[in-house]
Amino acid sequence: MKQHNLHFAVRVVCCILLLTLAYVLQSSLGVRVSIFGVHIDILPLIVAAVGIVMGSGAGLACGLFAGLLYDVAGTGVEGLYPLYYMICGIACGQTGMHRFRNHALGGAMLCTAGMIAALAAIRYLFSFQFDSISVWLLIARTVLQIILALIFSPIVLRVIRAVSGQNKRAAIAVEQLTEGDSDGPS
Repeated sequence: MKQHNLHFAVRVVCCILLLTLAYVLQSSLGVRVSIFGVHIDILPLIVAAVGIVMGSGAGLACGLFAGLLYDVAGTGVEGLYPLYYMICGIACGQTGMHRFRNHALGGAMLCTAGMIAALAAIRYLFSFQFDSISVWLLIARTVLQIILALIFSPIVLRVIRAVSGQNKRAAIAVEQLTEGDSDGPS
């Protein structure tokens, strides 16, 4: 059991390193992917995929770390992002483990879209007094962010599955099933 926990902890640390790498790449000036002025944000995709593939504990750890990365950059209300992404990581883990086990891509897309929409609503509620941004402009930007996230979700999910070892376990299970069929009487 201790070895399993060690492997799980190593995989969570690898996901946190992946979060750090994604944040550095997306926040550097030369690498930002932008369509109509809307930048793709990979961190919510990673948090949702980790929660769905590895469970709510890993989602919590990655969500907390993603929020801390946003707080270090000073991009919003201090302490809001760690709390938000931590709750989202737990929620994705809870829904992903029960409902989306066999359809992880659909679950990752749904959780990511929900995370982006909820974060846009929270940002609007905290800034409506200070900014004169149009509600329709905010909705259009949010829809475009969700579309971009849905496009990149399969790639991120495949990477998280590789980091978590889920692809390897599935290949071993298929191999054991085919060995079991060939060992039987003919």
